[in-house]
Amino acid sequence: MPRVLSWARRIATETGLEPEFPIAVERVPGTEGESYAFRLGVRAGFGGQDTARIPVARFPNPAPHPVLKEVHSCEVAGRTLQAANIYALREKVTAMLSQLAPGGALPVCYFRAPAMDYELPVYEEGGQFVSPVIGGPSLKGDDLSAIRRHICRYLVNAGYVAEMDEVTVGVLRPSDLRQVAPAAVFRSLAEPDLWMPAVEGTSPDGPVVGVVSEATRLRRAERRLPMPGPRTTETAPAAPDVVELLRYLRTELQRRRVVDDASALYASQVREDIWSQAERGAQDTGARLVAYLSDEEATTLELPIRRTGFGELATALHDRGGIAAFLAPDEDGLAGALGRYLAAEDFLRFATEVEVHAPQAPRAERLDADAIRTSGDGYAATAFSHTEEGH
Repeated sequence: MPRVLSWARRIATETGLEPEFPIAVERVPGTEGESYAFRLGVRAGFGGQDTARIPVARFPNPAPHPVLKEVHSCEVAGRTLQAANIYALREKVTAMLSQLAPGGALPVCYFRAPAMDYELPVYEEGGQFVSPVIGGPSLKGDDLSAIRRHICRYLVNAGYVAEMDEVTVGVLRPSDLRQVAPAAVFRSLAEPDLWMPAVEGTSPDGPVVGVVSEATRLRRAERRLPMPGPRTTETAPAAPDVVELLRYLRTELQRRRVVDDASALYASQVREDIWSQAERGAQDTGARLVAYLSDEEATTLELPIRRTGFGELATALHDRGGIAAFLAPDEDGLAGALGRYLAAEDFLRFATEVEVHAPQAPRAERLDADAIRTSGDGYAATAFSHTEEGH
């Protein structure tokens, strides 16, 4: 415990921020009457153009009470806070932020052992990611991939989980400070240690999906910017949907030489709503990827091939951890990426066992007059209609 407290004091001293943060109460008109929200000094959105707001819910007190007829509730970083009125709830939120954000830096994400109801927050400090463990080691990493490896190894060695795959992750969404599952996690078929989570957000152009790369920071109300207007800082990569973000990351990581094989990059653990948004921006080509899996049921996997707005091809499959999405410039490249993934997960014996099936011609719904002719004797009529099945 002294180590954690000294770390928090050092962060507060270096940043010069006070431990308490003012929170404004806003009235939010709605269809079912007026509600409230807490406006925070947090730059939300990819670009810092928005202000974070914590929505407040009101509901009748389920327990009989002579005075307390209504309960105000909100969520902060996965924790539910409740109070009798909006101002008492604001005091609880202020105290919670003081605990979560020593020196003004909120956690970037949380790694959790669900069976033990135990989680470790990850903070950004001096360009590194750190996770203070009470009574445990000091865990540090140069990036989120590194700190994830250290935390998972610690949780396994400490007996919180049996395997590293049991560790779940939650990211802190800057727009409302909710702890949510990542919108997607970008991995590489060639480099298993690569791990890049993403979260949904907003930009000046509308909703986007962006990579989690830095901590959300609280600001003091009396702090003034040196220049009028929004603060110009380097922002995390973001794109309108997860497929376009995958395309951008391939180009950027290849340019920076972060990865050797950018074509091996794919999106894993994509949430249903995030993939549905990406599907709306792509067109079904009619072609299919077909793989005959090596499980006991001899399952046949058939996936549609979609064309993105940039002319590339994408497909996705539902896996144990969510949806896995793949991108390639052509059908053979897409089949190869899917095959490598299925072979790595022991669903195929060889990565080359994925076939590309061309679009099927539509079945004729009526006979064309030119396709109907009679035989020479004038009694028998024969109709010819060509389809893929030969009918």
